[in-house]
This record gives sequence, C-alpha cells and structure tokens, in this order.
Amino acid sequence: MEAARQSEQLRTTLIDAMAHEFKTPLTLIKAATTSLLANPNVPTESRQEQLTIADEEAEHLQELIDDAIEMARLDTTRIELHPEIGNLNDTLEEVVASMRTEIDEHPVRILCQSALPAMAFDKRLMKLAIRQLLDNALKYTSAETAVEIGAQVEDGVLSVELTDYGKGIPAEEQLRIFDRFYRSPSVRRQIPGSGLGLSIAHGIVRAHNGELTVSSRPGLTTFRITLPVLRQEVA
Repeated sequence: MEAARQSEQLRTTLIDAMAHEFKTPLTLIKAATTSLLANPNVPTESRQEQLTIADEEAEHLQELIDDAIEMARLDTTRIELHPEIGNLNDTLEEVVASMRTEIDEHPVRILCQSALPAMAFDKRLMKLAIRQLLDNALKYTSAETAVEIGAQVEDGVLSVELTDYGKGIPAEEQLRIFDRFYRSPSVRRQIPGSGLGLSIAHGIVRAHNGELTVSSRPGLTTFRITLPVLRQEVA
C-alpha cells in the first residue's frame, strides 16, 4: 500500500511539475508562430528571429520532456549508469546554456580550474543532477542575486560547488532537503516545485560513488558534489 501511495504521489507530482515547466517554452513557441501566421509579409530578418526563437524553445521543451521521463525512470533504488570519458567543465557549460530561459538576467558565473581532468561519468545523468541544483538556486534567489558554479580537483577528488547568496536554508531543514518529495513548509505554496529534484540529484551523485552535501546560513548556500577521479582517468 505504501509503494502504491508513493507511486501515485510521484505521478501527480511529475504532472504538476511538467505543467509548470512546459508553460514558458510553449508560450514562446506559440507567440512566434502566431506572429508569423498573422504577418506573412514581415521582413526576412524579423521572420528569421521568430523562427530562431521557436526552434530554440522547441529544443528546450524537448530537454524538459527528456528530463521528466528520466526523473520518473530514476525514481528507483538502483540507478543504471552509462559512463563515458568526458570533461565536467564542458558539462557545466552545456547545462548553463540549456537553461538560458530560466536564467534570464540572473547573474550565473562558472569558475573552474582551467584544466579539469578527463574522467568517466554518465554525461546525461550528471547534466540532470547539476540542472536540478542550478534550478533550485534560481528559484530561491532574487533575480539580482548571483549564482556561482565552481569546479576543482584536489588529492584525486573532483569537487563541484554551486553557491547562491539567497536567504539560506534553516538548519533543521538541511537534514531533510534530499528526502524525496520534501519541500520547505515556508515556500511550499509560494514557489512551484516537485520535491524530487534534489533527491534525484543526490541519487545520481551517489550512483557515481560520490557525495552531494549542503551547507547553508543566511546569505550563503553551497551544494557540493564530490567525485573520485581514478588514476587511469587522469592519464
């Protein structure tokens, strides 16, 4: 009965989250196509701009659909990885680029070592995990508040830190923040969310034999991913 209840809660939560997240790209696509249909003789430059918006937002919508499917699939005790050699700095850049609509004018800075080592990780799942962390930071900070993403390697351990300068997370809530479906009572009715993102990010990092932790106080919150870098990956 508990498994059935949680399965139904997952289904409802994903539907609610999808309805909210899909609204922005669909609105922009609809606005672009409506404008083109209503004004068939618009100048080529304006037409190209509208088509570019529609194309970019269609790609964004596809990413959101893929993420939603992935989140539903990952709601299990075992996450199957498909690792390949890559550079995490490239992954961070790709995540920020894919979230341009959510970021808008929010100052987001990537501060990485110039030469991160190549290592084996599941690129799609790690992008999903980092996306959830960045999305969380954007939701809980004002538009003028900076978000910083840093990465470095020390003693065979790669660390990725995502820091924001918002209100912070109360100490008693930090103990539960990675629990599935958990959302702070203080923002549950104010800020949309599923309560799944941080839980799934935590599971993805653990599947990579890493750790995801949080430290927070008023004005400073840092989520930290630590991943082991194997010797053969560095070579």
